[in-house]
Amino acid sequence: MCDSCQYRAGWIRAEHSKSIPEVLAMFPRLTTPGMIAQDFSILFAEPAPKLFETWVPLYADKIIRLAKREGKLALPEEQINLDARGEVALMLLPVMLPPPVYKQGRKLVRASVEESKRFFIDVKPVGTNMVEYLEQAKSSRSCPFVLLLEDGMLCSQAFVVISGKAIETETALAAAVDTCFKSFYVFDINYTNQCLPTWQFYQDVVYELEGTVSPAVKFLKTQIHACN
Repeated sequence: MCDSCQYRAGWIRAEHSKSIPEVLAMFPRLTTPGMIAQDFSILFAEPAPKLFETWVPLYADKIIRLAKREGKLALPEEQINLDARGEVALMLLPVMLPPPVYKQGRKLVRASVEESKRFFIDVKPVGTNMVEYLEQAKSSRSCPFVLLLEDGMLCSQAFVVISGKAIETETALAAAVDTCFKSFYVFDINYTNQCLPTWQFYQDVVYELEGTVSPAVKFLKTQIHACN
């Protein structure tokens, strides 16, 4: 898989955009844990580790403080223990970055904040019937997203769901978000409309990759840099 990465990337991007099912029919092992991260690290070596290097030390606390200031923090800051701050900040981004208007057929629609959160990280209880859940996801969601199985307030397991397949990640939520972001580049597909600014934030602020970003992302980036 490592040796064939460049060929795979060229095949995916050649002639026309290929759907995820087309890519997985040709390269089914891409849903093996670690394969998406490996392909991304070969194609984009410098930004590959940046979420793990920067999220907690540079961004998590500032995002939590900004959310508290704007009344968007669901629980008192003092109740967020040190180990959980990174995960809480990850889940706050769709709240801090309202989804834009986008086209759905001939109509212009705007997702709700709850919908934006769900299309970024779908939170379900431990014990969810995974077979039924993935079958439904395969028919209702075309873009990758994170599935978080929660036991009370604790993250029990985290997966990246792609075309009805669940890829489990070893280090829970941060690794799932990292893999999900990288899947958009490996499969060469657009970000999910419902949580577009959230993925743009990771692209621009965390991974420092070129691309279009919304005014809301630029404003939050400015706020973070100004936050002490």
